[in-house]
Amino acid sequence: MGVISRIRRELFIRPWLKKGYSRRLANSYYKKTLKDLQTDNGVSAADKKRAHERGYLSDSIAKYDLKNKPDSKYISDVDYLYLKPFNNSFTKWVGDLVTENRVLIGRREHLPVMYFNIIEREEKKLFLPIDTVGREFGENYDDFIRLLNERGELVIRPDRSSAQRCAYIIRRTGENRYELCEDKVCKTRMNIFGNDYDQAYLLSEYPDELPEGFEKNPCKREYYDKESLYELISTFEYGYVIAEPYKMRDTEPGILRIYVANEKLKDTRLLDYYYTDLDGGAVRCLAVTPSGELDGKKIDCWDEIINTVTDIAGYISEIEYFTASIILTDGGFVIDSIDTNPDLPPIAHSDALNDYLLARLREKRESVVVTREKWWTAFKDKRFKRFVRRFCRPGIRPYMQKLWMSSVWDDLRHNKGTTLSQKLWCYKRGFLSFRIKQYGLTKDNYKNFLSDYQYHWLNRINNSYQIWINDKTTTRYVFEPYKQYLAKYYYDIIKMEGQTCIKALQDIPEGFDASFDGIFALLRREKLLALKPSSGTHGDGFYRMEYADGRYLINGAEMTEDGIRQMIEGFKSIYVITEYLFMHRDLKKIYPYSVNTIRVAVVNQSAYEPKIMQTYMRIGSSSTGFTDNVGYGGICAKIDIPTGRYYCAEKIIDHKFTPCPVHPDTGVKIEGTVPNWELMKNGITDICRFMPELEYLGFDIAITDDGFKIIEINIHQDLHKVAEHSEEFKAFFRDKLALKAKQYDLKKY
Repeated sequence: MGVISRIRRELFIRPWLKKGYSRRLANSYYKKTLKDLQTDNGVSAADKKRAHERGYLSDSIAKYDLKNKPDSKYISDVDYLYLKPFNNSFTKWVGDLVTENRVLIGRREHLPVMYFNIIEREEKKLFLPIDTVGREFGENYDDFIRLLNERGELVIRPDRSSAQRCAYIIRRTGENRYELCEDKVCKTRMNIFGNDYDQAYLLSEYPDELPEGFEKNPCKREYYDKESLYELISTFEYGYVIAEPYKMRDTEPGILRIYVANEKLKDTRLLDYYYTDLDGGAVRCLAVTPSGELDGKKIDCWDEIINTVTDIAGYISEIEYFTASIILTDGGFVIDSIDTNPDLPPIAHSDALNDYLLARLREKRESVVVTREKWWTAFKDKRFKRFVRRFCRPGIRPYMQKLWMSSVWDDLRHNKGTTLSQKLWCYKRGFLSFRIKQYGLTKDNYKNFLSDYQYHWLNRINNSYQIWINDKTTTRYVFEPYKQYLAKYYYDIIKMEGQTCIKALQDIPEGFDASFDGIFALLRREKLLALKPSSGTHGDGFYRMEYADGRYLINGAEMTEDGIRQMIEGFKSIYVITEYLFMHRDLKKIYPYSVNTIRVAVVNQSAYEPKIMQTYMRIGSSSTGFTDNVGYGGICAKIDIPTGRYYCAEKIIDHKFTPCPVHPDTGVKIEGTVPNWELMKNGITDICRFMPELEYLGFDIAITDDGFKIIEINIHQDLHKVAEHSEEFKAFFRDKLALKAKQYDLKKY
């Protein structure tokens, strides 16, 4: 950017900075106004500039009649931009079709019917069945072809909304003969939501040169056989799904959009409705009344549409604001997509939507305080990311690079068992220096071990579907078919616009409402509950909530209801309240004050043959309190995978595993057989088959008197006993290292 351009930008954004907007937002709005000025939409440059000064883009001039109504009641475009992002991390529940299908597993009736999820693993395309519980279809390309031959016609569509990717109908036209054509529903969707979609749809006009980022339209070829169809699908980037095509009503070729708000996890409101119609290819937006009137006629299935959208919104009330895009079909309707970052309607929106947005605007301005400390933190993060891009190994995530550097610094300062030269030797080879004793590292054998830096660099091994398990709330939603293996989930506690909000979850008993009074009443009934961060690890932030002899106890310390309420209101992250798990009576004898969990490491590289690679038991002690973290003073014992025999208990003393055959607090010998071992192994492998998209998982298991319960699932578990990994486990990591090195064109990794 030249000097003159910088001056112009600063002159533009200065007034917005004085009004309290962040520099980032002001810069974003400035870019939008530049694009707006270059757009030929019949509005003069002078009118555009006047609108820009008031916070509106030129499309809003006619939409809100700004020329005749200078004091417009409608929220400005810059304030709508300020409100983004509208939602918390739970937007991921509807960010792609596969996750949406899993989260809304009990509400699929009006969602797209999907059969296969196409993912890439080990540089190959895998066709994974969406419904892995019923197992109607297998897990490979031949099963997809069999389904295509049976159905005659399927649609391959992007797994999420995209301006660069189109959907295609795949049709069987003869023996080993298939054709592709553009999906008319997709074309309608693209025409409605932007010119970029038109460009993606018409790429066949550009056979030689394609706009950057766009895929070439494959539909010019007359037909494909089984092999060439696979080759074609293998060229598709990112994620696609195989779904049932649905036919849009010829009389109503358009999309209905409904704006939905969930206020404070409790009240679901439908705020606005509009219908985008294609009349001879031209886009025409029409208002729809709350009673479903469109051009004087009530939309068919209106009451069912409203009930369905309201039901889904209430079920995922953690998502505060979104739109549901609905296509009317010959058989009824389909909720084609859910958008958690929607644009404002192309026509003047309703008072209900406007009032909601203005109220959120006031709340955000009152609750958001941009301090110098926050600004400095954001600045440092930006500089560090730039440092990582320029000077660190390609492919390392900034977060993992920071963890590595922090670990090295701690090791350098606190590990007194190695010399400075030994430390430098280890750091150069990617190890922390205490691994010399722990692994028996030498210059001759260090290459036989997965180094700490290599493991940091591999993160993330799993693909984007790791969002299913990187917080406990999502895991509970996704694992509905296997809920018997989870603790009962009672409450979500979420901060919204500075307020602590409580939601009753799936397993809440009847008669307990979503409030602090409900929490205390449930605690008085259950006597013990677990309160923990939704995305916590290592037992950090865990609270044992107890009610005994008329007193409330938190981690053993007495607290009043007001004290507990104040503690919970002080949480800044999302917490969950669940059933408190009780371990099997035989394991309780070893140490009764923690759950003494089993860590089970599973690799599912092929997507359909999960293998348990490593198991060990973690046992609490007086040093760890109510948790069993080995790094904080807990004990670990090996477990023989075939038999479940646990033995060779050890503690980490000065970073070295030291034998601990007898528990230091109870005097009980740590040796025996894990109860319910075969049941647990079978259950874990069934769960891994349920989510074949994920290939590397670490389960924390509580063995109970009547079975087992999953406490949490780790997507990048801590390194443990690397020196004792099996050859198969080592080979998995070697393969991953080689594959990532190839991806970044590295010779050494």
